[in-house]
This record gives sequence, structure tokens and C-alpha cells, in this order.
Amino acid sequence: MKTTTYKNWWFLALNGLIATLLGVLLAFFPTEVIQTVVRFFGIALLLAGLIQLIAGIINIKKDKAAGMMVSESILFLAMGLALILFPDNTLKIFSILFGIWAVIIGIIQLVIIVNIKGNLSNKNLLLFNSLLTIILGVILFFEPFAWAAFLVVIIGIFIILFGLLLIYFSFVLRSLKSAEEPAEKT
Repeated sequence: MKTTTYKNWWFLALNGLIATLLGVLLAFFPTEVIQTVVRFFGIALLLAGLIQLIAGIINIKKDKAAGMMVSESILFLAMGLALILFPDNTLKIFSILFGIWAVIIGIIQLVIIVNIKGNLSNKNLLLFNSLLTIILGVILFFEPFAWAAFLVVIIGIFIILFGLLLIYFSFVLRSLKSAEEPAEKT
């Protein structure tokens, strides 16, 4: 009995259609997608905080150290609630903090590059990376949603292309099946 890989070509076409629709959502509705992802992340943090708080209470009842676990759970609960209730403001605060961090990391990279003794073949690449990190930090500091929305649109475009290629590939497999069917009947 001969099995063929193209027997279920329609499954690839369906996955391609789903990927294309997801890409359209990401490319044309980036702000809504970001807000939804932030809310889901807030729910995940809230659940993680609750689980960690329960584990901390159980450890306290067993006379085990649980101070750090309870402190982390309170932090997770607060961050989760903030992301769920105020996704725009919380994302803006996280983006600003990430922007500050990126600028600091970029400056540290520049200092390291300047202090490298000897001939380094990838010095220009490291310089480019440090400058790019600083630029990313500045963009995130002043325009956090613009950068995030831009990345979501780019990802959406790539997913649309992937989905369309998957649909094309599924029809190529379908044509292979129909071309081989007469040979199998003999």
C-alpha cells in the first residue's frame, strides 16, 4: 500500500488561509492586536501570581521560608492587574523602561568598543549594533506604540506571505496528486 504526502493537500490550504488571515489582522490592526496581547499577558501574570501566592501560603503553613515567593506573587498580581485594567498606560511605562535600558546597554557597548585594544574584525558590526540599540531605546522612550505597531505590521506582512506560499504549495501538491492518479490505476 502506497502512502502519499499530498493526500491531505486541503489541510495545507486551510493552514495557509488561517496564516494569511492572521497576517492581515497583524498588518492592518496592529494597535488592537498589541492591546489584546498585553491583556492576555496580564491575565497570565495574574494567574502566575495567584499560583505563586497559594504556593507561598502553603510554604508558610509548613513553616518554610516563603518571603521571596509571596513578594514575587504580589508583584506579579500587581503587574497583571495593571496590564488588564490599564493596558495602554502600563505598556507605555514598560516601553519607556525598556527604552531607558536599551540606551544604557547601547552606551555600555560603545564604551566597550572604544576600550577594545587591538584589531577586532567585527568592530564595525559591534558599532552598528550599539548605535542601533541606542536608536531603538530612544524610539521606545518617546514613541513606544509606534515602534511596537511597526514591528507587528512587519510580522503581519511576513505571515501573509507565508500563508500565501502555503496555499500555493497546497495546490502544487494537489496537482501532483491528480497527475499521478492515472499511473496508480494501471
